[in-house]
Amino acid sequence: MRGPAIVSALLFAALPAIAAVPALESVFPAGGKQGAEIDVTLSGKIEPWPCAIWFSEKGLTFTPDPAKAGTGKIRIEASVKPGPVYLRAHNAEGASPPLLFIVGDQTEINEEEKDNSTLAGAIALDRAKLPFVINGTLSAGGELDVYRLPLEKGETLHARVEGYGLRSLIDPALHLHDAAGNRLILQHDGPANLDPGFTFTAPEKGDYLISLAGFSHPPAASVAYTGSKNSHYRLHLALKPGQIPARLVPTDLGADTVAGPVTPGKAVVGTLAKAATPMVYPLTAKKGEVHLIRVEGRALGFPIDPVMRLLKADGSEIRKEDDSNKTSDPEYLWTVSADGDYQVEVSDRFSRGGPEMRYRLTLSPSTPDFTATLDKAQYAMERGKPLEIKATVTRLRGHKEKLVASVTGLPAGITLTAPEVPEKGGEVILKLEAKADAAGFSGPLRVVFKEEKAEGAKSEKTAVFSFKDDNYRGAYAIDEIESVWLALPPVKEEPKKEAPKKEEKKEEKKPEPKKEEPKKPEAKKEEPKKPEARKEEPKK
Repeated sequence: MRGPAIVSALLFAALPAIAAVPALESVFPAGGKQGAEIDVTLSGKIEPWPCAIWFSEKGLTFTPDPAKAGTGKIRIEASVKPGPVYLRAHNAEGASPPLLFIVGDQTEINEEEKDNSTLAGAIALDRAKLPFVINGTLSAGGELDVYRLPLEKGETLHARVEGYGLRSLIDPALHLHDAAGNRLILQHDGPANLDPGFTFTAPEKGDYLISLAGFSHPPAASVAYTGSKNSHYRLHLALKPGQIPARLVPTDLGADTVAGPVTPGKAVVGTLAKAATPMVYPLTAKKGEVHLIRVEGRALGFPIDPVMRLLKADGSEIRKEDDSNKTSDPEYLWTVSADGDYQVEVSDRFSRGGPEMRYRLTLSPSTPDFTATLDKAQYAMERGKPLEIKATVTRLRGHKEKLVASVTGLPAGITLTAPEVPEKGGEVILKLEAKADAAGFSGPLRVVFKEEKAEGAKSEKTAVFSFKDDNYRGAYAIDEIESVWLALPPVKEEPKKEAPKKEEKKEEKKPEPKKEEPKKPEAKKEEPKKPEARKEEPKK
């Protein structure tokens, strides 16, 4: 990958200091033409709005629409090479998981919104604009997107779909009908993954109908056409094979190699032209030699599912290999036990044959090597609490050199502690710690493992995060990424509590002494008069 690019620092600085991590689910359209500025819609929970977008390649920038949440423009410079990139929505709190975006070099057409999903409601296409790419969405269950394209007699139409390859969680089905609705072609899976394609030569002049639908991926209990707001696709249409992007068509291997012995460092190209008829190649090896035998077919875009057998000169089997490294292509690390003549047999698992059943056979020296993978695509850390990053190192073909881990892009205030990689490889725990006064950080970084030896060339590998999970059914537009995301949120300042205002002490007024009123002379109490005694009159 070329150097990562971050959108305008001024935009990022304008984002709120404290927010939720953006939960970006999809971008529509899922691609655009180099040199263009396109309107895009972001799906997911992005609050508050706006957000910034980081791209894995330079030359792409995002400008959000401040008035309409979830919308904006992506500018693609003319210097950006066609092909897949990945992007993230991010803010000071962290970043969304990576999403795929395709840069093209042909006309881009966005699907028109429509209600019916019938052949009669097909959208007319302008053949004068060929070759072009249609960006669409299978937005609801049972939806069928149909396009009408006129062809001249003898013209060949090349069609390829990207849906699963965009990690849209759909398993596309591609149909071709004539103007009367008679189905001429149904393609479901392609040779490299679940995305189909076809090549069709028109027997008559007229209109032809190209329809696209999708099944659930991972498979659902109900086998029916499905859809969602995030089920985006890109349908490539062209009249010449060279106008379909090279990454979507089989590799040009050239002519088959003239039959002869297999020698180290020289590739053998072959075709299983006849069904149930393997190809056998002789080779000579010496005791103690170590060779990596590899057959590539599916990885090169061909429908073959190759099986490789290593045989003695008499035809007895030494080893049989079918699938290797989560792919349909076999390989075997062979340590030669004795000098002599041997054979390598190549066949198809289903005994098929035909001009498209091609492969490449190589016998290469056993060079020690290693790989490193990470457990996550984004990490969040806290001050005062160590963050553990789990890396798995796999030593290949006898690799024994001491490996040292480092992290590029790590900001000041965050320190790394990394143990030695075990001699046999395996899990390695890297610890990051942020100082109490470390500034907030939200950005990409890379974990690098490098050989530490005194002499000779030193091998260095960037640890990757792989999308090859349990739902993997063949190659995505990008299978693994090197830049992962680290977020240390800014210090959240507690709102200062205002100290209670001190009340001024009021001087207590001493009560004024009461003026004593002059006492009134007390009124003399009159004593009650004693009743006069009655004089008794003398008795007569």
